[in-house]
Amino acid sequence: MNRSTLALCLILLLAHGRVHAQEKKARLPEVKPNLHGWLILPLPTGVPIFNDVTESVGQLDLRFQVPFSKKGWGAGAGTKGSLFSMRENALAPANIAGTVNRWTFYGQLQYERYTGPVTYYQFSAQMGTSKYTWDCASCPEPTKQEGLFWGVNANYYVHATDNLAFGLLLGYERDDARLTPQQLCLDSYPGRTDKGPSAQYQFITVGLGFTTRFGKSPEGPGW
Repeated sequence: MNRSTLALCLILLLAHGRVHAQEKKARLPEVKPNLHGWLILPLPTGVPIFNDVTESVGQLDLRFQVPFSKKGWGAGAGTKGSLFSMRENALAPANIAGTVNRWTFYGQLQYERYTGPVTYYQFSAQMGTSKYTWDCASCPEPTKQEGLFWGVNANYYVHATDNLAFGLLLGYERDDARLTPQQLCLDSYPGRTDKGPSAQYQFITVGLGFTTRFGKSPEGPGW
């Protein structure tokens, strides 16, 4: 074997090794079935009367997701519970102290994509139904209402271990339900010019959460 042949073999070997290393580096984790849990602050928007008579306490969101495509598409289902406190003197002289409970049950379509060995993002669209229970001092018993729910979310995650990640959430939610004086057992809103039904309930959501994947951890060094 002459020097030219030896040099050519060496160049080809180095090139093959470099390509293999790049392919290994570019290989990203697979999306797997996972469980998400979120602690969220729902911020009312676009409905002044709702914003004025309530104060957000928090929202818990739990959902299960399953991928159905290697490209990152998947579906899921979940439930979320929201709690609001009533501002006692918001409609003085009426006393409306109490709470508002909101339960939402939904299905979801999502897209997930890894941006690196330990980071990924997700976009999701949700649809289902929301049920409200208004329990305030102005009513002899709680009043209830429900409506169609839909929402969209953008999430970003960082893995702490192979199957556990923590993330941030930003989203928008809307319910086909409206606030009226009758929900508070009133004929009108004292001290306000508002009379009829409000706009549909709307919320900007921000939150912190976790996700745990179901599956074996990858072997060997890495994330």
